[in-house]
Amino acid sequence: MGIMDIYEVELCRRGRWEQHDARFVAAGDADEAAYKVTGEHLHSEGEHRKVRLRVRRLGNGSPPPKLFFRSRRPCSPAPMR
Repeated sequence: MGIMDIYEVELCRRGRWEQHDARFVAAGDADEAAYKVTGEHLHSEGEHRKVRLRVRRLGNGSPPPKLFFRSRRPCSPAPMR
């Protein structure tokens, strides 16, 4: 297992950041932190109106927050009925 950092993950609801509901997770990178909070594989590119969350590494010299967007299609197919 590699080095893990602490990340702050904030959800975006109705166009506003939910800072009071921020989650803090230990992860190897921002992608892993986003997955740990949502349970979904999100994309770091997409339409800004579909922004889902932002992930920020805590500590000195941290890069700017990374934005994640909703997937265009679900990760797994819907069950057949």
